[in-house]
Amino acid sequence: MGDYVRFLLGDYLRVYMAWAQSERIRHHSASGGVATALLKYLLEKNYVDAVIVPSLRFKRCLTYGVWTVVREPSALDIYSGSLYAPVYGLSKILDCALTKFKSIAITAVPCYARAIRRVLESRTRSRDVFIVGLYCNNAPNTWATRYALKYFNINVEDVGRVRFRGCGWPGYTTIETKEGTMCIPSPVFWDSGFGQYFYSVGCYLCADQTNTSADLSLADPWTLPHEPIKRLGGATLVVVRSERGLNVFKEAVEAGYLSAIEVDPVYAIQDATLLKLSRRTLRKGTNTDRYILPLGFMTIAYELTYLVGRLLASRERLWPLLRVYHRTLRPLALKMASVLDYRFRTTWSRINTLIKTMQRARLPNGFLKLAKDPTINHD
Repeated sequence: MGDYVRFLLGDYLRVYMAWAQSERIRHHSASGGVATALLKYLLEKNYVDAVIVPSLRFKRCLTYGVWTVVREPSALDIYSGSLYAPVYGLSKILDCALTKFKSIAITAVPCYARAIRRVLESRTRSRDVFIVGLYCNNAPNTWATRYALKYFNINVEDVGRVRFRGCGWPGYTTIETKEGTMCIPSPVFWDSGFGQYFYSVGCYLCADQTNTSADLSLADPWTLPHEPIKRLGGATLVVVRSERGLNVFKEAVEAGYLSAIEVDPVYAIQDATLLKLSRRTLRKGTNTDRYILPLGFMTIAYELTYLVGRLLASRERLWPLLRVYHRTLRPLALKMASVLDYRFRTTWSRINTLIKTMQRARLPNGFLKLAKDPTINHD
C-alpha cells in the first residue's frame, strides 16, 4: 500500500504532524504555524539570507498579494496566515533575490513552486533556494473576496482589511469595517462559493494539489481527528520531499522551534488530492499523465458544477443567482453523484473508501494524549 500512497502523493521521505512551539505563532497562523516557525529558524540560524513571502493587499474591494523580501525574523509574524488571492511579481522579486542573496527561502503554492524549480535549474541555483510548499486546491481571484463579503451581507465599501486565517484552528476570517471587526469561521467563508467558483480554469486543470516540487509540503490536518488539534491550538501536516528538507525540519525540531510526531503517509491524502488527480471529461486537450485516477460520477459532477458556477461568477449582476445555485443545485448534484458512485461501486468510490478506512485505522500511538497535554512554550 505504501507504493500506492506514493503514487497519489508523489515522491516523499516522511510525513509528520507538527506545530510551532510558540503558542502565539500557532494562534495567529493558518494551521499550526509550521511555515512561520521554519522560516524564523532559517533566518535566525543563518541558513538563508532572506525569505520571500506573499503580502496581502486589499484595495477598492479587490484582494491580491505581492511578493515581499523579509530579512528580520520578527517581521514574519505580519505575514503569517493564508492568502487566498493571486500574488503578483514573482519573476521580478525572484530575479532580484537571486542576484542579491546567496541563499533564500520562499513559500509557494504548487504552480509557483514548479516555476521556481525550472528557473533555478536553468541558472544552476537549485541548492540556493529552499521551497516551503503549501497544499493548494485553487487560488481565488481578486473578485472572490468582494463576492464573499456581499454573500455575508457586509458593505464592501466599509471594509478596510481582511485576514483570511488565524485565531486558532481551523480559524476565522477577520473583517475590519468602520463599524467594528467581524469574525467568520474560515471554512464557512471558504464554502460560501468563494473557494468553489472564483478561480481560473488553469487552477481547475492543475493536477498537483500536494506540491511535489517543494522541499517540504504543508497542509491542514483535515484527515486527522479535529477536536484534539483544536485543543492543541493547531497543527500542520508536513510531507518531507527532499533530504535537505528532512535535515532542516529535524534541526528545527531539535532547536525547539517545532514539535512533531511522525504519522502514516496515508493521512497526507485529502479529498482534494483525489479530485485533482482524476481525469477530466468536459474539456478537450487536457490529457496529461498527471491524471492518474479514473472517472467517477463525483468527478463529473464536480466538473459540471464548477463550470456552471464559474459562468455565474463571471458577472457581478449574476451573483444573486450564483448564491441560489450554490445553496441548492450544487449540493444536490454532488450528493446524487456520491450516491451513484457507491451504488455502482465505481473505482473512484472504492479508492475513496479504502483511503478513509486506512485513515481511521492508522492513527499514531499517543496522538490523542499528546494533543490533550502538549509541551509548549507560552509567550
